Amino acid sequence: MEKWERWTVNPEIPAKPYLQALIDDKDGLRLVFMDTHENTYTFLFDGLVLSYRHTDEGTLIRTLEHLYKHYDTDFFSNWTLFQVTDSSYLKWLAEESTNIYEAVYNIQHYVFLTSYDVIEVLSTNPPTLIL
Repeated sequence: MEKWERWTVNPEIPAKPYLQALIDDKDGLRLVFMDTHENTYTFLFDGLVLSYRHTDEGTLIRTLEHLYKHYDTDFFSNWTLFQVTDSSYLKWLAEESTNIYEAVYNIQHYVFLTSYDVIEVLSTNPPTLIL
């Protein structure tokens, strides 16, 4: 069973920013978030990103049911950043890649859960936060 943990990067990040941009280019994967005061928070994955997915929050009914069933609503309703262990997404990647990465890298599953979007990233390194 997946285990979600709050991921604390910086106390300045508001509880529920919204996604302004998702940029995948030669510099890496950048997720740009904005709060209600128009402050921006950029997460740059410049290491090895093996996979990512961007899904409308309302589409992930099974994921939301899992969160409601196993966690207090306050755990995820007013929080955006998570790390997932025993991840089904990571298991899918291992199956698809015939486990070629798991023996070499420590791959982490990062989740950015906003009011409208869910961005999941499988990466060997955590992102750098740019304020």
